[in-house]
Amino acid sequence: MASRISVRTIPPLTGLIAGGLVVCGILLWMFVSRSLLFVAGLGAFGPGLLRELGWLRDHDEFQRQAAHRAGYHAYLIGGFAAILVLSGLEWSAELDESAEWIRFVLLLLWMSWMFSALLSYWGAQRTASLVLMTFGSFWAVFVLATLIGESNPDGEFSEAILGILAGSALVAAFFVPAWTAHRWPRITGIILLLVSAGFAVVFGRKGALQWSTVALTNTLLLVPLMVSGIALVRMKPAHDDEAGEPTHTEEDHEGHSLHGR
Repeated sequence: MASRISVRTIPPLTGLIAGGLVVCGILLWMFVSRSLLFVAGLGAFGPGLLRELGWLRDHDEFQRQAAHRAGYHAYLIGGFAAILVLSGLEWSAELDESAEWIRFVLLLLWMSWMFSALLSYWGAQRTASLVLMTFGSFWAVFVLATLIGESNPDGEFSEAILGILAGSALVAAFFVPAWTAHRWPRITGIILLLVSAGFAVVFGRKGALQWSTVALTNTLLLVPLMVSGIALVRMKPAHDDEAGEPTHTEEDHEGHSLHGR
């Protein structure tokens, strides 16, 4: 049993490839060309399309049910977000009519599906840890690329140090809770929600940016923190885990797997 549980803590190869394509696609879109966003689409939607066509058979019955349920959640959240965006464009002249809103809705669709599917299969702690490490890695690359791109040999040393400290704090907000989620889940969840609120105040200002860009950026930044925090706060006490027994999710998965066989 212990070996099975330890194996499940490692994401499957398909998930790793899909996640890598999504991260690479977003980075290519941000730093190389916006026409390369399709790379992220290959990772976000490609595996699901292949599974529905029957060309990829890496899921058992439990995983398929979790994915289909997550698809319904994504439909609800993405559809509601699309209606709000369309209504907002009609109500307010301050909202820019930009293609960024389409990307914003697509991002919400994908993230809603991903979080729901992972929570159904992995549970709150493992999902929070995996999500925080994944998005933390993305923001680490983003911060590093930004610091290198904006580096100025003639600039003030204090500004460079301030930029490094701010970037380090941003990345630490993901990686530190990813480590503490397994040890102090409730406390970590509360801290994540507080950090999300603080980031919303700091990064939620429009400034010289368009509202669509602010919404897209804050979705990538705040949603992983907020969802992980809510999942950890709402998590039921796992007495079985402390005794070395599998969680309910793992037991259900085993039952569905045996039933499927």
